[in-house]
Amino acid sequence: MDYYDAVEKRRTVREFQPKPVEEEKLLRILAAGLKAPSHNHLREWEFILVKDFEQRRKVVELGAKSKDVNERRELKEATRDMKDSVQREMYLKALPVQKSMLLSSAELLIVCFRMIKTLKQCNKLYDLNSFASVWACIENILLAMAAEGLYGVTYAPRETESLKRVLGIPSDYEIAAMIPIGYPAEYKVTQKAVSLQQKIHYNEW
Repeated sequence: MDYYDAVEKRRTVREFQPKPVEEEKLLRILAAGLKAPSHNHLREWEFILVKDFEQRRKVVELGAKSKDVNERRELKEATRDMKDSVQREMYLKALPVQKSMLLSSAELLIVCFRMIKTLKQCNKLYDLNSFASVWACIENILLAMAAEGLYGVTYAPRETESLKRVLGIPSDYEIAAMIPIGYPAEYKVTQKAVSLQQKIHYNEW
């Protein structure tokens, strides 16, 4: 697929067909992730594919601490401060499947990266270079998924210590995101329309 086609087709998807993902596609997607620029040229990124369902359940229940929000009262409370109607609509669709998307996707990918300092020790932007770098890797993965006809979403866990214990992740590594991967069900997300010209500034803001 042409690069710009993949960029155009990339979408956030949270509901999936009950169809397995071919291993060769997964390997191509992860290989694309490793092609991303790395802040120290070492590509200190690791990928965990959670294949065992019982292990996945532990990851979601104990580690991710995510839940599906279906009650009208909870949905209203969660979106109360959102002024943008497109953002509110997206969250109203996303919150009811926050947990089920992690359990129902064909694959669940955990993307890890090595931190020179712990997040608590980071006190300037430079200290976050490894965090910024891994997200370049994740973007490559998302675009490669679109090129393969696969979709998902990035889910950043609220708390990672228990999740790291469940997955046996070394102490000097951190979790950037969990990505459910699969063939999309019929599910459309409205993206906010933006004007490129309004986003470009010359010489100053």
